[in-house]
Amino acid sequence: MIQMPRRSVTRFFIPLIDVLLLLFCIFLLMDINSKMEVEKQVEVVEEQSSSIDGLQALLERRTKELHQFEDDRPKLNELAKLREELERMKNASQKNLQERTFIRIIDIDGKGGSISFYDESKEKPISIPIASAKSAHALIERHRKEADGRDLYYVFMPPRDTINYPTLGQARRYRDWFASVPNSLNPLGGVSK
Repeated sequence: MIQMPRRSVTRFFIPLIDVLLLLFCIFLLMDINSKMEVEKQVEVVEEQSSSIDGLQALLERRTKELHQFEDDRPKLNELAKLREELERMKNASQKNLQERTFIRIIDIDGKGGSISFYDESKEKPISIPIASAKSAHALIERHRKEADGRDLYYVFMPPRDTINYPTLGQARRYRDWFASVPNSLNPLGGVSK
């Protein structure tokens, strides 16, 4: 039987060669792994650079908007003042219209279509019938004096219980009587509601 030498050099080199082969394989694998890591890092850097480019573009756009806003700030303040002035003018115009207009109501009777004015200025309010153009003109003159320079406007109140009155002829006649002042009579013959 063959016996292994007791102190042979090869006895030490064989395990050493195994270890060296293992280390060499690891060295080769490290190179492959490092290439993969570099590729991953390149991908990450590309993604971050594209996101940085997007953020820089967004920052530039926001900066331009901010500069534009700073340039427009005086205009916005002026616009707010103009809106306040417009609101004040609307309120003044509406108040002015209410102060400027002298409105009187003419009632239309539902039974015959006759018209009358309910005078509340007397101690005992009465209904004044308007049966002719002469009585209509007298009422208009009286109201113009009472209006004291304000615009006179007549509102014709149709009856609530019937739609038969005023007839077309009556509406035309009343419109002719009150043609000298603005009123709610429809030019087509009816009463504007």
